[in-house]
Amino acid sequence: MPSKFIVGTGAPLDWAMAAWREAAPELDLVPLSMSTTADPAEVDALLAGRDLSGATAFITADARYLNFARLERMGLFRMRGLGMPPLVCRGAIVSAGAKIGENSYVGAGAIVGQGCKVGFNTVIGAGARIGDGSSIGNSCWIEDGVVVGRGAGIGAHVTLGSGVLVGSGVAVGKLCVIDKPGRIDADVAAKTFIHASHAHPMVIVGA
Repeated sequence: MPSKFIVGTGAPLDWAMAAWREAAPELDLVPLSMSTTADPAEVDALLAGRDLSGATAFITADARYLNFARLERMGLFRMRGLGMPPLVCRGAIVSAGAKIGENSYVGAGAIVGQGCKVGFNTVIGAGARIGDGSSIGNSCWIEDGVVVGRGAGIGAHVTLGSGVLVGSGVAVGKLCVIDKPGRIDADVAAKTFIHASHAHPMVIVGA
């Protein structure tokens, strides 16, 4: 049976191994502990001597650096010809018409509605709700229990923290971090940071 390499370090690696065992117990899972940097030489060393025919991989990491750390690792393994099917946990509901990108994750109890498009390398936490017709960009991080309304658009590298509800039809621009519980009913410009510790949103200028 072809191997499935689970790549990460520490608790995220342990979590991903457990999740894949539950979701697909028939797979031959091989944990690969990788440092937090994306080093091509390290990837080559990890894969040296292994049978890569038909092998797939899943890259895990936390949301640091707006998910770029996880994305860089993903790119290195993808360049070596490894497929990266998404992980849909037991108990998650993904509608037949929805599309989930490579190396993405849908947590237990999450619901992804009809016509949704979820980009690659995106995490949708346990119990999250993604409304019909919504679009979730690449390399997003959506915490457990977050609600995204129907027809909403979430840009690439967006983080939505616990307790956030994005209203129907609302657009959240790329590289935003919304970590303040509450409802978002108006569009959010790209590179906007909304934190509970700050009274007003902050916008990155000139980056």
